[in-house]
Amino acid sequence: MPEPADRVPAAIEPMLATPDGGTLRAGPAYAYEFKWDGYRAIMRIAPDGTTVLTSRNDNDFTTRFPQLSGALGEALGGRAAVLDGEIVALDEHGRPDFGLLQNRSWHAVAYFAFDVLRLGGETFLDAPYEERREILSGIEPPDRQLVAITPWYRHGDLAEQGLTPAGLLDVARKMMLEGLVVKARTSRYHPGRRSPDWLKHPLVHTTEVVLGGWRPGQGRREGTIGALLLGAHDPESGDLRYLGDVGTGFTDAMLQDLQARLTPLERRTSPFADAVPRDRARGAHWLEPEMVGEVVYRRLTPGDGRLRHTAWRGLRPDRKAVEIEVPSH
Repeated sequence: MPEPADRVPAAIEPMLATPDGGTLRAGPAYAYEFKWDGYRAIMRIAPDGTTVLTSRNDNDFTTRFPQLSGALGEALGGRAAVLDGEIVALDEHGRPDFGLLQNRSWHAVAYFAFDVLRLGGETFLDAPYEERREILSGIEPPDRQLVAITPWYRHGDLAEQGLTPAGLLDVARKMMLEGLVVKARTSRYHPGRRSPDWLKHPLVHTTEVVLGGWRPGQGRREGTIGALLLGAHDPESGDLRYLGDVGTGFTDAMLQDLQARLTPLERRTSPFADAVPRDRARGAHWLEPEMVGEVVYRRLTPGDGRLRHTAWRGLRPDRKAVEIEVPSH
C-alpha cells in the first residue's frame, strides 16, 4: 500500500567520522571525498516533495534555509528519500565558507549530498558505501546550484588520473577546502555512531567548544565582547574544563549577534570545574554552558591542555553542549 504523498520519512541519525590521527589512509579498500565546510544535515523528502532538513542533534533547519525546500523537484519521480549531506554557504568564487552561514549574508546556499539512506520503499543502511554512492549518482538535481551530488573517488579512479590520495589532499588545499574524508568501500551506514569506517583528515585543526563566559573588549571593541571563554567536557568525569579563550576572527555583525544571544545566558559563577587564570577571569561575564561554537587553533599545549593561537569560526547550532569533549590533539 503506497504511503501518503505528504508523509515525510522518519529521521535517521547521521553517521560520524573518526579522526585518522594524522595518517592519510591509502589503498584499494578506500574511497575519498572532500570535507565540506558547513552544517551537517539530513534531508528527508516526502513523495510530494515536502522537505524537512534536520541537524545531527535534530534541530530543524527547514525554515532557516527555505530555498532548499522542494529543491529536488521531479528528480525523485515521486519517491520518498532520505539523504545525508552538508548545508554550505558559497562565496563569490563558489567555495564553501563557514563564516557566511553565521549572519546569512551568503552569496548562495546549497545542499551537498554525499549519501543516500532511503529511496522509495528501500532503505540502504546495510548496503555497502560504494553501492549507496552509485544509487546517489542516479539522482539528477534540476538545479545544481541548490542541490549538488558531491564527487567521490576510488583509489583506482585517482590512479587513472595520475593522482594519489596525497595528491587529492593537495587539490583540497589549493581549493581552500577543509580536507578529506576517507571511507571504506564496503562499509555499511551506522546511524548516530562514530565509526572507523569513515576517517576524517583535516588540513587545519578545528574543534567545537562550549561557551562558558566572555570578557569585555577594550579600545575599538569597548562596550562589546573582547574574548570568549571556552570549555569542553572531560570524557571521563563529564566536568566542563577550561580550554582557553578566543578574541579574533569576529566581524562586527557576529559580535552584535553573540551579545544578543549570550545576555540571557548570564549567571553569577563560573561554569568551569577548574580555575580560570585570574587575568582571564577578570571582569568576566559567566554563562550557562549551553551554547556551542567552533574555533580553529594551532596547537593544544601539553600539560594544561589549552588551545593556542585560536580564531573564531562561528556558532554550531547543530551541536549540543553535552556532546562536546576535550580535543585529543
